[in-house]
Amino acid sequence: MNPNLIPSLDAAGLPGPPWLFHVLLVFTFFLHVLFMNLALGGTLLAWIAHLRSGRNLDDPNAVLAGRMVAVNGFAISLTITTGVAPLLFIQALYQQFFYSGTILLGWIWFGFLGLLTLGYYAVYLYKLHGSPESPRRGIWLGAAAVAFLLIAMTHVGVHLVHVQAAQWPQFAANPWSVLGDRTYWPRFIHFVLAGTAFSALVTAWWAARRAAAGVDVDVNTAIARTGWRWALWATVLQVVDGFILLLVLPGDVLSGVMRGGAAVLVPLTVSILLGIGLLVMLARKIDPVTKLGLLTGTLAAAVVTVAVMSITRHQVRVLYLDPATSPYTAKIVPQWGNFFLFVVMLLIAVGTVAYFIRRVMTEPASGEDAA
Repeated sequence: MNPNLIPSLDAAGLPGPPWLFHVLLVFTFFLHVLFMNLALGGTLLAWIAHLRSGRNLDDPNAVLAGRMVAVNGFAISLTITTGVAPLLFIQALYQQFFYSGTILLGWIWFGFLGLLTLGYYAVYLYKLHGSPESPRRGIWLGAAAVAFLLIAMTHVGVHLVHVQAAQWPQFAANPWSVLGDRTYWPRFIHFVLAGTAFSALVTAWWAARRAAAGVDVDVNTAIARTGWRWALWATVLQVVDGFILLLVLPGDVLSGVMRGGAAVLVPLTVSILLGIGLLVMLARKIDPVTKLGLLTGTLAAAVVTVAVMSITRHQVRVLYLDPATSPYTAKIVPQWGNFFLFVVMLLIAVGTVAYFIRRVMTEPASGEDAA
């Protein structure tokens, strides 16, 4: 590795102890990835459901597509909003690596803003314009799904570039070479499957609740069963892909994981057990409407799995970066006033989002008000 390629540390120093920013990075990324799963997986499910419906408005797949698009009106906004804090903490901890990675990818990174705008507006074009039977509604939804998939590919690329400073000359010569990294496609597929499984579980849970309340029982029962099946098969593939991803990690990183002691092995083991446990729960042949308690427990387990896997993901990042970061020691200049202000604002934001989600669930709008 050429250390001259790595920018100098920020002379202002860290505004607090490093462990605090590691915790905040993992926590805020966990919040971000929950909504990201809904935005990415939900758009993919909506597109597939729309295609399967044959533009027949009486088909439960058509209802499912419309419902997921309605949810995405909130999920996309919250994905963007909750993505700000993890970027701030990456800047605090790894700014000379992360922003170097975005520069090396150049227009590929910059292009994701255009893709985000395209995906966001395409979702609303599907929701608000055109006859429900019109073929172009499917085109808009397909454009949104493709845009979000390309955004996911871009973020996986930036992640792999910024954690591998030794390969920066190669990435500078050919940014597209990141696609040849042996972990790239397993990482990308893992995120797509996670989003699909999580959004399918949320869909099944909501539809089962509505059916149990006596609202459009036949349609909601069909949607709940469809969501349960999608969650099952996405989880099957995700567990397989997860083991592949673990095995294709670079040798020094995989060795670091295996020798990392309880701090690394416990979260990894728990995440594996949770993934397998989810698979066992989903493999049960049940009627989600009559087993609402099991469905709720499965969704809660999925949320916990996302949280634990967020920890493991960050620990793998630390192991990737260790050869490049070990020669550097950041100066610590605490700014506790700013930190407590952030905590207060974060709690207010989380409380506000929780309130809005509760209002949407208990008092859903309809017609133009739902836009």
